[in-house]
Amino acid sequence: MISNKYYSRWSKQTVLYTCLVAVLLLSFGIRLFRIQHHNIWGDEAFSVAFSKQDLNLVISSGAETHPPLYHALLHIWISLVGESIFSLRYFSVLPGVLVIAIVFVIGRRLVDRQLGLLSSMMMGVSSFAVYYSQETRMYSLVACFCTIALYAALRWELRDSSRWLITFVVSMLAAVFTHYYSFFVLLAQNIYMFQYRKNNMEQWRKWMWVQVVILLIYMPWVLAQLDFITSKASTRWEELSIGGMNTIWAGSLTTFGVGETVATVGQWLGVLLLIPLAMGFRSSYSDTKRLRVVYYWLVVPLVSAFLIAPLMPFYYPRYLIIVLPAYLLIVANGFRSNVPLLGGAWLILFVVANVMSLNNFYFNRQYAKGGYGDLMTYIKNHSTAADAILLQNGAQAPLYEYYGIPEMKSYNMPPWNDSEMQPLLELIVSHHQRIWLVMYGDPAGYDPDHILKGWLHQRAFRSYHGDYIDGSLDLFIQGEVISQKVLDVQFGDLISLNGFGLGEIGEDGTDTLPVSLVWQPLKNMDRDYTLFVHLVDDKGQLWSQIDSQPLGGTYPTSKWIDGETVIDKVALPLVQDLPSGSYSIEVGWYQLDSMERLTAAGVQSMYDKIELGIVEIP
Repeated sequence: MISNKYYSRWSKQTVLYTCLVAVLLLSFGIRLFRIQHHNIWGDEAFSVAFSKQDLNLVISSGAETHPPLYHALLHIWISLVGESIFSLRYFSVLPGVLVIAIVFVIGRRLVDRQLGLLSSMMMGVSSFAVYYSQETRMYSLVACFCTIALYAALRWELRDSSRWLITFVVSMLAAVFTHYYSFFVLLAQNIYMFQYRKNNMEQWRKWMWVQVVILLIYMPWVLAQLDFITSKASTRWEELSIGGMNTIWAGSLTTFGVGETVATVGQWLGVLLLIPLAMGFRSSYSDTKRLRVVYYWLVVPLVSAFLIAPLMPFYYPRYLIIVLPAYLLIVANGFRSNVPLLGGAWLILFVVANVMSLNNFYFNRQYAKGGYGDLMTYIKNHSTAADAILLQNGAQAPLYEYYGIPEMKSYNMPPWNDSEMQPLLELIVSHHQRIWLVMYGDPAGYDPDHILKGWLHQRAFRSYHGDYIDGSLDLFIQGEVISQKVLDVQFGDLISLNGFGLGEIGEDGTDTLPVSLVWQPLKNMDRDYTLFVHLVDDKGQLWSQIDSQPLGGTYPTSKWIDGETVIDKVALPLVQDLPSGSYSIEVGWYQLDSMERLTAAGVQSMYDKIELGIVEIP
C-alpha cells in the first residue's frame, strides 16, 4: 500500500507542476496574443534586413554595434520559417517562455517551491517581459541565456559537476555574443563566487580557469570590433550624477515593475513596488548565502550600467532585461516576507499594474511600436502603378525593404544640397504625375526646414497628408488650373485672398480637384492659422476637405512677411461614390487651439468663409 506520507508528497508535487504548466501555458498565450498587431518598427526592420544578408557578412566585425550571435541565429530562422511578422516575433517568444521555467527552478532551489511558482507567475504576466518577447530583437534571447548561465552556476556550485560547468560556459558565451551588457551578469557571478567560494580552492581554481576560457574565446571579437565600438562611444560625465542614478536605477526598476506602456498613474504603481523590492533585498541578503547570488545578479549590473553611462551614447531599460528575473525573484521574496494578507495585496497590485500595461500594449495606439506598415498600406490602397514614392531619410531603407511596394517606382532622396538632388527631382516630375513623399523620423536631422516638401508644394497640388508614428506621408498631384481673380476678400485684418484657380477633375478612381490660392498678408502675424478648403453640396453636407497650415506646414503664417505673395496649392480628394451634382468650394482660416475662425469680408464672403465657386461633378 502507498503510505499517507508518500501520497501526500505525490499530491503536492502534482498540484505544483500542474500550476507550473498552467503558468507556462498562460504565459505562452499572453506572448502570442496579438503578436502581429504592431507594425514592424525601425530596429526590428534593421534586424531582419541585416540578418538576411550572407551569413559571412552577418558575423563579420564592423557591420553592427551588437555582437553577432542573435543575427546569425535569426538568419538561420528566417531561412527555415520565412519573414512574416508572426514567424519573426515567434523567435523571441520561445526564449521568453523558457526563461519562466528557469526562474521557477531557480526560486525553488534557492528557497522553496512557493517562491519558484510565485516568481515564475510574475515573470509570465510581466508587461516588460511580454513586450520584448514580441519583438524581433535580441533582448528576450539574452535574458534567457543569462538566466540559464546563472542556474548552471548554481547547480555546479552545489554538485561540482563538469556538465553544469560546461553548460555555464556555453550559455555565458552565448549571452556575451548576444549583448555586451551580459558581462555585468558574469561580473556579478564572479563577485559572488569570490566572496563565498574562494576558500574552496579546488572549486575556485576551476572557476578561474573557466573565466580564462570565456575571455580567450571572446577576445578575438573584441579586438576585431574595437575600432567600431569606440567610434560609437561618447563622453557624457554629467551622467555620473543624481539624474543619471534616477534614469538608470529608479527608471529601470520602475519599468521592470510595470513595463513601458503605462501612463503616469501606472508609473507610480511601479514606484510603490520598490517597497516589496526593499523587503526582498533585506530578506535575500539575510536569509541564506546562496540566496545572495540573486542580490548580486540585480545590483551589480545596475551599478555597472551607471558607471559606464558616460561612455554610452544613450541608455534604455531594455539593456538590463538580463536582470529582470532577479528583480522578480527579490520582489516575490518581499511579498512573502510580509504577513500573508499584505503580501497578497502587493501581489494584486503587481498583477493589476501589469494588466493595465498589457492592455495599453495590446489596444492603445498611443503605445504602438511603429506605423510604417500602416503608412505603406495607405499608399497601396490609394495609388496607381505609375505613382512615385520619394523616400526622405535613408534610415527607413530597412522598413521599406520589408513593407515596400515592388510594382511602384521609389526614389531614395539625397540631401537637398547634394548635386544629384535637382536632376533627380526634374526626372521625377517629368515621369510621374502623382508623387508620394515619405518623411521618416524627425526631419530636424535631415530636412529641418522641409525644403523638399516646400519645393513639391510649388510644383504640384497636395491631395493628402497623414501623420504616422514613424513619420509623415504626403501625396502631391501635378496639374493645371484656370486662374480667376477675387476682389476685396479679407479674413479679419490679417490675410487677403487675391486670386485662385481651379483645375479639371480626372476620370479615374483617384479623382482630385486641384485648387490654387493666392494669399497676401496684410500685416506680420504672431500666430499660425490653419487653412481649410471644403467641398460642400447644396444641402451643406461636407464631402471633401483639406485642413492644414500653408504649404503643408512648411510656411506657417507666423513666418509671412507683410505684403508678400504666398501661393498655396491643394487637391481635394473626391470619393468614388460622390453623387453627381453641383458643389461649392469654401475656404477659410481658423486657430487650431480654439477652432475659432477668422471673419471674412468682401465679395463672395459668408461671415467666416468664402465661396470660391461652383463645380459640377459628372
